[in-house]
Amino acid sequence: MRITRRAARVSLAALLVSSLTAVASPAGSAPSAGHRDRGHGRHIELRHLSTFTSAAAEIVAYDKTSRRAFVTGADTLTLDIVDVRDPETPRRVRTVDLSAYGDGAVTSVAAYDGLIAVAVETAEAAERGKVVLMRPDGEVLRALPAGHGPDMVTFSKDGDTVLVANEGEPGGYAPGDTDPEGSVTLVDLARGWQRASTKTADFRAYNHRRLGASVRISGPGASVAQDLEPEYITVDKHSRKAYVTLQENNAVATVDLRTGKVTDLAGLGHKGHSKPGNGLDTSDKDGAINIATRPLLGVYMPDAAAAFERHGRTYYVVANEGDAREYGDYEDLTRLADLDPALLPEGFDPALLDDKAMGRLDVLNSTPAKPGGPLYAPGGRSFSIRDTEGRLVWDSGDLLEQLTAKIDPANFNAEGEGDWDKRSDNKGPEPEGLTVGEIDGRTYAFVLLERTGGVMTFDITDPRAPRFKGWTRTAGDASPEGVSFVPAAASPTREPLLLVANEGSQTTSTYEITR
Repeated sequence: MRITRRAARVSLAALLVSSLTAVASPAGSAPSAGHRDRGHGRHIELRHLSTFTSAAAEIVAYDKTSRRAFVTGADTLTLDIVDVRDPETPRRVRTVDLSAYGDGAVTSVAAYDGLIAVAVETAEAAERGKVVLMRPDGEVLRALPAGHGPDMVTFSKDGDTVLVANEGEPGGYAPGDTDPEGSVTLVDLARGWQRASTKTADFRAYNHRRLGASVRISGPGASVAQDLEPEYITVDKHSRKAYVTLQENNAVATVDLRTGKVTDLAGLGHKGHSKPGNGLDTSDKDGAINIATRPLLGVYMPDAAAAFERHGRTYYVVANEGDAREYGDYEDLTRLADLDPALLPEGFDPALLDDKAMGRLDVLNSTPAKPGGPLYAPGGRSFSIRDTEGRLVWDSGDLLEQLTAKIDPANFNAEGEGDWDKRSDNKGPEPEGLTVGEIDGRTYAFVLLERTGGVMTFDITDPRAPRFKGWTRTAGDASPEGVSFVPAAASPTREPLLLVANEGSQTTSTYEITR
């Protein structure tokens, strides 16, 4: 599709009959809270209740016992504790200074029945981080060792285990730089926090194994264990398995919670952008919205993940954000027009190297790129549903860009108000955070668009045929990063809630989910 900047908003009828129906049957519009689906099953809407502003906001967690929210201030090394018993008037209870546990950042927070876990990293790649356990009032109970670069923390569904994704990013690839191993820390809480113990799931066993073809190992001189970088963790309903996204590696690892070992490493394949329904806008300089198929493969590289169960089978949803490595003089992204011509596919049309076509698109210049092509771009501009073997069950294709183009063309692929089309050459709307929640027996995915902004809601009760239910944005919120679903049984309003932390605006918004 090609729409000029002057394009008007499309009508409901146009959206209903658009080609989007072949992907996820999106439809409908609504004023105020956003655009929603009026057909195809149950109505659902996010009603904005409040917005809380803090010094920083990246990840948010909710504790049902205290009815408090916990918001990380990454670079401020703080954690805001917010009373949300009345979610329309959130009140800061305390800001906890966590600088005693690391000098890098407070990267993540999770809550389970009155116990709060916080990941704190150090500024030096060579030093290990910590996972801090505290009460809902901010009293620190224990600080336990984690791995290098703890980036995400979560609880198992039974609360017996805290899991930490230790990304282990390199300090650089130059001589003398440190490149630590990625790992997962498991904190055993079965006997209470007082007797908590830790174990580490590492990837050393994969140093000499043959990996799947789409598992990306690209760090100069790095072993597999060093190159694999855990980003996000989700745990199955039965607290038996954890699924760990390895974003830069385009893979998901499975960890057995009983043994504390990695049992599988699944490559996620590549997305064919030359196939109908998998198009993308590749230029920020063409003065138009132009979602088209291209001779290009997307490397999914998911960030957030969330597990759910359907008919006794476990699936997980992933946000295919994409990522790149840039350390010192090393960078694995290049504008297509500047790419070594040897890496172009045979027969590649040189006209596509124009800035108004694909010339400005960021593509990978290292593994899996190779002489003669194909071309690879980071991310899928989509979200996917996969089974526990990592096999693709469903992908949203180009739906996210199609929806934003039709619902709000004036802010298509924007990085903020007035930045129309700015991100088309680099990951588009950039789906990053997500969560799932069950409401009245149906399962919904809430997908955050970091660049375009807002929350897209999909009914994923049928994992093979999700349906778009709405796109909600709140004025003043920018760059949503973290999201927490609160089921009705745990909510102070007795209605399900959604809490969204917005890194760019340093705000946390609360929505009531109405049916």
